[in-house]
Amino acid sequence: MGTCALYIHFPYCRHKCIYCDFYSITLLKSKKLFIQSLLKEIQLYKSTPPFHMNPFSTLYFGGGTPSLLSPEEFTLIFNTIKTTFQLDSEPEISIEANPGTVLEKNLFAYKKAGINRLTLGVQSFYDGELKTLTRIHSSKEAVKAVHSARQAGFDNLGFDLIFGIPGQSLLSWRETLNKAVDFNPQHISMYGLTYEADTPLTRAAEKGEMIKCDEELERDMYLTGIEFLEKAGYEHYEISNFALPGARSQHNQKYWDGSAYLGVGPSAHSYDGGHRWWNAADVENYINTLTRDQLPVEKKEKLSENQKLEEVILLGLRRVEGLNLAEWKQKSKHDLLQQAEKILNLLGGVETTVPPFISSKTGKLLTIVNQSLCLTREGLLLYDTICEKLLEII
Repeated sequence: MGTCALYIHFPYCRHKCIYCDFYSITLLKSKKLFIQSLLKEIQLYKSTPPFHMNPFSTLYFGGGTPSLLSPEEFTLIFNTIKTTFQLDSEPEISIEANPGTVLEKNLFAYKKAGINRLTLGVQSFYDGELKTLTRIHSSKEAVKAVHSARQAGFDNLGFDLIFGIPGQSLLSWRETLNKAVDFNPQHISMYGLTYEADTPLTRAAEKGEMIKCDEELERDMYLTGIEFLEKAGYEHYEISNFALPGARSQHNQKYWDGSAYLGVGPSAHSYDGGHRWWNAADVENYINTLTRDQLPVEKKEKLSENQKLEEVILLGLRRVEGLNLAEWKQKSKHDLLQQAEKILNLLGGVETTVPPFISSKTGKLLTIVNQSLCLTREGLLLYDTICEKLLEII
């Protein structure tokens, strides 16, 4: 097994956005106790395989709003990680930041402390759309955060953008893309707005207080985003992710290529190659459990061979590299093209000359490139359906 990834979940926000279903709370009074508990959890994993032997090549501070961490708090956590685990010689160390909580002096301190990759939750450059999403920042603050990040020396900068926002037009989406590209970030993630269960956004939509974006318009926004970013020089390397040459998110690729990853903090998930486990999504429970020197694991499962094969399909097709047919044969003892012949025919057959994520003149959803099964651009729009059909062979 190669290098591993470490995810640190910081569960605090100043405000919970209407669409967010990640675990977070807005009361910061327990932050100090949380950090003490986090340090303990990190130390409790010191002798746990494979993390005790294999170095971490990526660290990712997510949340929540990890930019609410003071530089001193970040340094304390980072120093504990460095003294507990082995780090790669040049690890990618990322932090998510809300433009509404970014302080320029903190960005300088983050950079000095070792963070070398910053992701800004810009979402949109239109104030009306930000208001619909109940973001706490304005477009002006987003611009200021970008300038502050560059001033602080961040030469690996990422933007998160959202399309399909109620009231958003194709024109305003194009303008958001245009403004984003003008800042030349190294990485851009663009996500369609999702209506997750038990979020205020979903409840508002169910009551008719929020009108969902038309599906055809959302489809056009996605395709427009792909074409726009590709023309601007970005590599489309995963369904929702684009990077300038050499600037892919190394951390996210760890999730997609089957590497082991350790997650610490409330609700964080971990995977060691054979087992998956996750922490309870409850800060109070998290703190209390670690006070007793116990890991706050809510559930652990051993993955069956079928579950591992399912992940080969689900994770492989997300990436431009696709599902490696040789790897599938090694793991399943079957030839996928023979095994899924009927399903592939029902899906319209398979291209052999079209590059992955590129449009097929015949409208086919799948293509074979370098002995890997990949999605075409038409297939990207039907990823869920394709995976659902292919999973029938397991």
